[in-house]
Amino acid sequence: MEVMEGAPDPEIVVNDWGVLRRARARGLPVVLGRGLDRSVRDPRLPDVGPEHLGGDAPPPSWKQASHGASAFRALMKRFGIERIETDVPLQGLASPPPGGPAMTAHVPWGMVASGRVCLVNAWGKPASLRFVAPKHCDAPCRRFTIELRAPWSRREGGAGALPMVDAGEILPLTAVLNRRRNKLPAEGADAAPRFWQKGNTHFYKLEGEALRRALDWVAQTERVDRVVVAPELPM
Repeated sequence: MEVMEGAPDPEIVVNDWGVLRRARARGLPVVLGRGLDRSVRDPRLPDVGPEHLGGDAPPPSWKQASHGASAFRALMKRFGIERIETDVPLQGLASPPPGGPAMTAHVPWGMVASGRVCLVNAWGKPASLRFVAPKHCDAPCRRFTIELRAPWSRREGGAGALPMVDAGEILPLTAVLNRRRNKLPAEGADAAPRFWQKGNTHFYKLEGEALRRALDWVAQTERVDRVVVAPELPM
C-alpha cells in the first residue's frame, strides 16, 4: 500500500468477518464497518410502531446496537479494533457505554440491509440468471436508484384504520394481504415511509427532525469523534 506524504494514516473498513481476518493477517489497521454493527434499522419503525403493542412507541431494545453489548465489546478488544462505524436509526439510538473503540457516525444515509443477490443486476436477464450471485457485475446501479415505499404504514392508513390485534395474538394473513392491496394515494399526498435501493443494498435517509436528533446524538456522544457525510447515496 502506497501512502502519500502528509496523508492520514491508512485504514481499512471491513463489513465482512472473513475480510476482517485477512486484514488482520496483513497487519492493516481495521475499522469495523456499519454492516457489522447491527441494529434495528427498518425505516418503517418510527411510523408503524410494534403492532403487537398496538402501535405504541418502540421498546428501548429497538434503540440498541451491537456496540452497546459487553460481549461484542470484548470481541472487538480481542480483535484489536480501535474504531467502529455506526448508523443512527430513524427511531434513535441509545448512548453507548463509556470506554471501548472510537466511533464514526454516518449521515444522512443509513444502511438497512445488504445481501449477495441483487435485484438491480437481475433486471432484464433470463430466469436462469436472476437472483443468483453473479460471477461478474456490470454495475447497472451506477445509472439509476430505486425508490421504495411502505404502503401499509399507520401514518398512511390513520391510527385507527388498520386492524390491530390483542396481546398474544397474531395478525391474520388475510389482513396483511388486504393492507398491501390498498389503493395507492395520489402523487404528492403519499406520506408512507420511503427507502432506497442501490445495487443489493437498501438505505434510509435522515431528514428534518430525524436528522437533527441524529446530530444531537453525535454531539452528545463522547465516543463519536468522526462523522461521514454523504450528499448522495454512498455507492
